[in-house]
Amino acid sequence: MEVLSPRGLSPAGPRPDPAAHLPTAKGVEEEEEGEDWNKENREVASPRGGEGKRQQQVKSHPVFPLGSDWPNYPLLVTQSDPKSQEVGKVVPVNAELIDVDSSLFRGKTFIFVNTGRTSQDGAAQATAAAERHHRSPHQHQRGHEGLEELEELGKRRSSFTLKGRFKRRVRFADLLIGHEFNDGVIYPPKWQRAIILGFLERFFPHLKVSLTRKCASAMAPVAIECRRLRVRDLSADADNGNTDECGHELFNVEESTALLGGYFAEKRRSPKERMKFFGRRKNLEDFWFEPGYEYTFEFFQKNLSFVDYKLRFGLISLGIGRIVKGRPVQFLIKHATTREYLCYFQFWSEKLLKCWM
Repeated sequence: MEVLSPRGLSPAGPRPDPAAHLPTAKGVEEEEEGEDWNKENREVASPRGGEGKRQQQVKSHPVFPLGSDWPNYPLLVTQSDPKSQEVGKVVPVNAELIDVDSSLFRGKTFIFVNTGRTSQDGAAQATAAAERHHRSPHQHQRGHEGLEELEELGKRRSSFTLKGRFKRRVRFADLLIGHEFNDGVIYPPKWQRAIILGFLERFFPHLKVSLTRKCASAMAPVAIECRRLRVRDLSADADNGNTDECGHELFNVEESTALLGGYFAEKRRSPKERMKFFGRRKNLEDFWFEPGYEYTFEFFQKNLSFVDYKLRFGLISLGIGRIVKGRPVQFLIKHATTREYLCYFQFWSEKLLKCWM
């Protein structure tokens, strides 16, 4: 894969300290808006600032390949080392499995992004992706229930299925997933901020959000944010003569958490029961990801389009490209204490780059 390193593309400056924003309680940390909040940023954030002024304040983007150089145009996904100033290598979406190998974990991930305009487009893309891997997008259901699963897939804006093994023990409380913007964000108008933060508070009460002009982040425990989780003991399967590794599920991973023990060994637990259980900080502290097991995580979201960078909830849509200064949203997982990254992917789009500042 080609490694891209356009000038100035990777944000400079110190990385935010994840330990300072551990998800011990829900809520949002915001820096107070003072008189030193510069005029330029106020005008960019204001819908009354005038299009001409706003356009003049948006700097042109550094050299970056466009058009035919993007295998998934108008979307580009890169796999990066967040501690490097290079953007990283371009990776395929909706197509191939991607290797993940870090100091914490080794495995593969499949990234799906709905680049269409409708849920029907998304369902068709998901079906095509599954067929390329000789699997069904609704592998656990048939008939009417299978069609319902396919309809649900079409509503996803993106999904990530990660499968592999940890290289050492990691406490559940320490493994976080989320987004970081190391150049900070531009405060949107208060009405927009109220909508965005109200949405996060309602649907992601476990999400810890920090908004400042120097850096911004939104992080949550993987054990809660993961929509589906399966744990397997491959050594036990081999002893029993079962060598089938179940392939790599692309969508709708079957929840199986009995090997976590305790509460999960008592009976089969649903994803909602798991999320509620790990909503208690003490439970996150008591459980560990173990190197002897294979873990499959499925994450997905239905609100943010990586093509036009608009958040959609119901009939409301808000563009966030200017808010994040044209910096890409990530699929990142990291260790809150050691600051090691399990994986780090960035999602660029042509419309996002127009907001580069």
